[in-house]
Amino acid sequence: MVGLAFALGLLVLLILIGLAFMWQGTIRLPGAPVAYGVEESIRYIAPRLSEDIRAKVGSKSVRRILEWEMNYLHERLDAGSGEPVVLGGEEAIGYVLQQTARQGYEYDRETVAEVMRLQAEYMESIGALDRPVGKDEMKTLGFDDG
Repeated sequence: MVGLAFALGLLVLLILIGLAFMWQGTIRLPGAPVAYGVEESIRYIAPRLSEDIRAKVGSKSVRRILEWEMNYLHERLDAGSGEPVVLGGEEAIGYVLQQTARQGYEYDRETVAEVMRLQAEYMESIGALDRPVGKDEMKTLGFDDG
């Protein structure tokens, strides 16, 4: 009987240690790396689209828009021009509209802008972005329109 109680106690201890490791894995320390996933961002964005845009586009379109935006960002960063690359900026929207039109998909500027705005909201919610850039900061970066 004592042996059974001892084995049961060890099993409970093992389960508690496993739960502690699982809990520890969910803690994100400030400054810790953040993982951005396209699938997670699509699950965040799609239900938050306005009704009229949701009626026009689905998850596949959201994925397409996000992938072309990421492509734009990679191209700009790889070019090494030293100029700031703005997530969801007018240039990125224009690039996405141009590339998706080449593929035969016609989106309007409002749709692409809303997807990118929601993507930035998602990235902020997971800690990948600090905050939107203010007008004064935009001017400092060389964007006169702010």
